[in-house]
Amino acid sequence: MKVLILAALLCMHSAVTHAATRAAPVSNSTASSMVEGPLPAVETGLPVYPSQCPSGWFTQGSRCFLMVTSKKNWKDAAVHCVGQQGSLASVQSSEEYNFLQSMVILSGQSSAWIGGFYFQGAWLWIDSAGFYYTNWKNQYGSGYPCLHLNSIGGWSNNHCASSRVFYCARPSC
Repeated sequence: MKVLILAALLCMHSAVTHAATRAAPVSNSTASSMVEGPLPAVETGLPVYPSQCPSGWFTQGSRCFLMVTSKKNWKDAAVHCVGQQGSLASVQSSEEYNFLQSMVILSGQSSAWIGGFYFQGAWLWIDSAGFYYTNWKNQYGSGYPCLHLNSIGGWSNNHCASSRVFYCARPSC
């Protein structure tokens, strides 16, 4: 229990620190000392903020997303994401959906696994988030218990054994 409380406090501290950093713009020299490695030399005139996501992950809202382009079945994709300290991605809003769909389109893929699955008569997210936002293109019977996001819009359920690229997600703190 103490470890859980400590982890929650560290996460809150990181979020507060991140919010304070966002409130005050940082110069490129200050930002360079806050992150490992050099920052790209892009002159936009906008303040530079250090990313809260690991290298290769993309920030959307308060979460980090990773698109894994090696194709796996749903179960192996879920295991891979746990190894990345995340889970297959749940989709909590239209903004997250649009972000993930644009990544599928840019990668040239037609679909990608996300973390939805059908269990005992209900659709659930593997990360235990509430299944409140939906964007069904096609919904097939319960014999197809795993969700994938379609590049042409919406998501569909399918056999878990088919191989697809997939999204991992984790909190940004």
